[in-house]
Amino acid sequence: MFNMISAELYKLRKSKSFWIMLAVVVGFSGFMSVIFGVMPAEDLMGLRPESASEMLIGALPSNIQPIIFVLVVFVVLLVNTDFDSGTHRNPLAVGVTRLEYFIAKFVAVVIACAVFVVAAVMTTGLVYLAFEPWGDMFNFGNFIASIGVGYLILLAQGTLFMAVALITRKLGATLGIVFGYLVLDMIVGTFIVMMEETSDVVRMLANILPGPAAYYLTGLATGIADTGKVIMVIVVSVVMIIVLSVVSVRSLVKRDV
Repeated sequence: MFNMISAELYKLRKSKSFWIMLAVVVGFSGFMSVIFGVMPAEDLMGLRPESASEMLIGALPSNIQPIIFVLVVFVVLLVNTDFDSGTHRNPLAVGVTRLEYFIAKFVAVVIACAVFVVAAVMTTGLVYLAFEPWGDMFNFGNFIASIGVGYLILLAQGTLFMAVALITRKLGATLGIVFGYLVLDMIVGTFIVMMEETSDVVRMLANILPGPAAYYLTGLATGIADTGKVIMVIVVSVVMIIVLSVVSVRSLVKRDV
């Protein structure tokens, strides 16, 4: 298993696609910092942060959607291209179990999510320092809690994308299902932002879909989050990771490769 994980991490380091996706995350995060730093506050509808620390604590909530779209591309290249080319059979033919195959892919997703989060947060905060002073909003404990929950949300989504990719095994089908899901995410997220009070159904979706769940991260970073909602997001994310991992492994075991 360790050899399989090492092989996946080696491919990750040598993958031009991964570095391009990382550059996209850094570029988008830096661009948003510049836009918020340069444009007049009235043109930003009062959304302009007054300090770099304020920008930093909002870095992950504001960048989580772009990271998710990059994560989709990453998972498709990680999983679907293996099945399209037939290279997934190579490790299985030399004794790697299907569970080990999944674990190696999952570890690659775990690391990619961490790299994307760190890159987005660091780029957003450091670039904005060129325009505004640091400020006094920053609380390290709240900030780490927000980053941790945000990372958990991303990992849950990455596990979902992996499950879809391993079940469909077709690039087009994976992209169609995943992008349909993300469109629903954006619709529900917009609805929650626009409506002061939401129905029980929407509240349930808010704990499953990444956009609405990320809506709580800024409050968590500033210490004003609803603890019950944050705990629900954590529980749902952990359950998603466990259940979808089991579904993925069962799909690998039960079906011919």
